[in-house]
Amino acid sequence: MNVSSALKDGKADFLEDERALLRNAFLKREGLEKEPLNPLPVDASKRRYFRLPHALLMDAPPPHEKTIPFQRISEFLEDAGLSVPRIYAADHVHGFLLLEDLGEITYRKAIQKGISETLLYGETLKALIHLHQQVGENKFDFSLYTFETFFKEAEIFIDWYGLSLVQKDRQDFKERWRDVYENQPALPQSFVLRDVLIDNLLWLPSRIGLKRSGFIDFQDGLWGPITYDLVSLLEDARRDISLTFAQGMLDIYLQAFPSLKKEDFLASYSLWGAQRCTKILGVFSRLAKRDGKPQYLSHLPRVWAYLERDLQHPSLKPLREWFKRVAP
Repeated sequence: MNVSSALKDGKADFLEDERALLRNAFLKREGLEKEPLNPLPVDASKRRYFRLPHALLMDAPPPHEKTIPFQRISEFLEDAGLSVPRIYAADHVHGFLLLEDLGEITYRKAIQKGISETLLYGETLKALIHLHQQVGENKFDFSLYTFETFFKEAEIFIDWYGLSLVQKDRQDFKERWRDVYENQPALPQSFVLRDVLIDNLLWLPSRIGLKRSGFIDFQDGLWGPITYDLVSLLEDARRDISLTFAQGMLDIYLQAFPSLKKEDFLASYSLWGAQRCTKILGVFSRLAKRDGKPQYLSHLPRVWAYLERDLQHPSLKPLREWFKRVAP
């Protein structure tokens, strides 16, 4: 091991020891210091979760993670009628939340147990329909999904995927995204959870109706197009979802909103699908190269397939031409 690696490892150990002390202090404050604490598997973020007998502990180290948005959005979504973890206690200064434990049955585990994907995805669809019907005004002043945010996410692709680009390619990339963003159809907007996918959805069979779909990982939510969360659900980077199944789910959604023009809806769905896929290609590459998590690279072929499907929409011809020329 070289000196640089040793220093990094030493710093990581120090930070982990510091987090452990802060974690124990929080649990002691809540009278839980003697309860068994079992770590759950880590994912792409810097958040960690620990299971106690009757709750979950979220360890979200600042400044990388923020607990105030999670609590604010959790309370907002609960008031809107969705199943999300209740907040029992918080230490926002040090980044700890004591959460309701919604259980261990993610949609992935539920499908492995033989529960119908049509049932599972149908309940999530009901929840999103309910949210979009109930919340059509940004009364809580959530941040908007502006072009700056939209493009900053897409730009991760050209920063991390590994293409050899000249400055003209980069500028052309931005101009074409701006063109399609500014010419997208005007659709209703609502709160966007952003990561409605198989491992962030929990099956809650003891609850009724749309409340059987439990949502987590929504702290980065924004105010944006109603199509976005449908994209994250039906173009899941970690699971193959057939075009036929996705189209069937979208038809169910559209039946709940008869005033929506299907052609406008599909144009928006394709745009935000293309943007999300482009972002994920960059994020997964960054996780491999910067964070030493190469396991995410196994999902890239699936994401490319979704992206190619989205780019077939006529409104995305400028982007389709860019990818064909620069990243065939």
